[in-house]
Formats: sequence, C-alpha cells, structure tokens
Amino acid sequence: HLRPGGWFEMQEVYHFPISASKTRPMPADHPVAQYWSLINDGLAHLGINFHAAADGRLAAMMRDVGFVNVTERVLQIPIGTWAKNKVLKTVGLYWRTILTDGIQAIALGPLTRGCGWSREQVELFLIEVRKAYMDNSMLAYMPLHIVYGQKPEGY
Repeated sequence: HLRPGGWFEMQEVYHFPISASKTRPMPADHPVAQYWSLINDGLAHLGINFHAAADGRLAAMMRDVGFVNVTERVLQIPIGTWAKNKVLKTVGLYWRTILTDGIQAIALGPLTRGCGWSREQVELFLIEVRKAYMDNSMLAYMPLHIVYGQKPEGY
C-alpha cells in the first residue's frame, strides 16, 4: 500500500520499432516491423492490449485514479549497435540480444493461438526476423515510457 504523499513509478517499453532516421522511416514491410505488428494482432485476438504504454496512456491512467504531479519521460532504447554514444551502443547490443533471445518465446503464443499460425510457419518467419535484427541501417529503437506520480494527501 502506498502512503499518501508517496511516489509510484512505472516503466514500460512500447514494443514497436521506430526509426531514428529522419530520411528513412521504418517501412511496414520490414521484418521486425511485421513481427511486432503480428504480435500486436495476435495479442488483440487474445484480448490483450499491446499499446498500454503508447500515447500517454500510463500517465492518463495514473491521473484517472487520482495521482497528482504525474510526469512522463520517454527515452529511446536503440536496437543494435548503431548509436554513436558508447553507453547507448552497449544498451542497444544488450536490448537486441534480449529481443532476439526471446523472439520465439514472444511469438509462439500470439502467432499460434492468436493468429492461427502453425509452429512451422512461426519458425520460418522468425528466420527473417532474426536476420533483420542484425541490420543496423534502420537505426531502430523502442520508446521506454517512465511515468511517476504522487498519491495525494488524504487518500
């Protein structure tokens, strides 16, 4: 239980890749973009909202339940080693490793139960997605939403 005046923080990654390139946006037919779009479709068929972190929704939910001083920060987590900053380059390597190591575990439920794919279809599709994750040319990142707020006095 949170005491009145106490602070609560949530962190959520919006798992849809965005290109940091001003001249080359992430095309919808890019295998990584297709992957996350299909995951979204599969989860939607299973009744799960994949976009909980997007468009200020977490901050709005906190305000809706009475939190005050709600603040949202959005950071860019690079996918891969394209970032010039040494720390972000390392973060991107780790993030890509997490995403590729979990690619099958993330995909199987939504794509088989949600989209009706066979396991073999999923495995074949994931070959292209794994290859695409290794390509740094898209300058892909995922937004990390950090939202915090204060429980009002008297609650």
